[in-house]
Amino acid sequence: METWQKPETIILWITIVALFVIVLLTVIIFLIRAIFKKIIKAKEKEAAAQLDYQKNLLETTIKTQEIERHRIAADIHDGLIGKLTALKMQQEITNNDQKTIEALHESITIARRISHDLSPPLVEFTKLPELIKELLDPWEQHLQISTIFDIRAEVNDREEFKVQVTRLIQEIITNTIKHAEATYLHLHLKQTENYMALRIIDNGKGYDVAKNSKGLGTKNIETRVQFLKGTHKVKSTVGKGTTNLFLFTNT
Repeated sequence: METWQKPETIILWITIVALFVIVLLTVIIFLIRAIFKKIIKAKEKEAAAQLDYQKNLLETTIKTQEIERHRIAADIHDGLIGKLTALKMQQEITNNDQKTIEALHESITIARRISHDLSPPLVEFTKLPELIKELLDPWEQHLQISTIFDIRAEVNDREEFKVQVTRLIQEIITNTIKHAEATYLHLHLKQTENYMALRIIDNGKGYDVAKNSKGLGTKNIETRVQFLKGTHKVKSTVGKGTTNLFLFTNT
C-alpha cells in the first residue's frame, strides 16, 4: 500500500485541509467584519457631519432671524414711532381734532407693541416671568388668560433662552387666536434647579394632531425647541382644546 493511501496519511491531509479551510474562513469573516466596521464608521462619521451641519444651519437661521427682528424693531421704534409722536404733538398744539389725535395715539401704541414683540426691550435685565407677563398683556383683549409661575430656582436665564421661549409662546398664542377659536388660555411655568417646564392649555376647538402637524407655525415651534435642545409634545382632541407641553433641562 502506498504511503499516501494509508488511513493515517489520509486523515492527516483531511485535517490539514480542514484547518486550512477553517483558517481561510476565519480570515474571510475577519475581513468582512473589518470592511463592515469601516463602512459603519464612515456612515456614522457622515451622519455626525450632517447632524453638525444641520445644527449649525439651525443656529445660524435662528440668530439671523433675531438680528433681523431687532433691526426692524429698532426701525419701528426710532423711525416710525418717533415720527408719529412728533405728528401727534403737532396736532395737539395746532389742531383740536380729537379723532386724529386719538388715531395717532392708537397707532403709536400698536407700533410700540409690534416693536416690543419683535425685540423685547431690556430682555437681558428682565426675568422670564416678567417677559411673559408683558407678552400676554396685549392678548388679554382677545382671551381670558390665567397664569401660574412656580419659580423654585432662577435658571435658564440667558438672554437667548428667554427670547426663544417668548417666541414659542407668541407662536402658540397666534395659532390659538387664528385657528383654535379659543376664549380661554392657561399658562403654567415651572422652574427648578434641574429643568424648566412650560404648559399652555386652551379651550379651543382642538384638532387631530396626526393630520395637522405640518403647518408653518408647528415647524417654527419645533425649530426653536430643537435649537434650545428641549422637547415638545402636543395633546389635542377635536372639540376639547389643545395642550402644548415644553421641557428644557438645565445643562
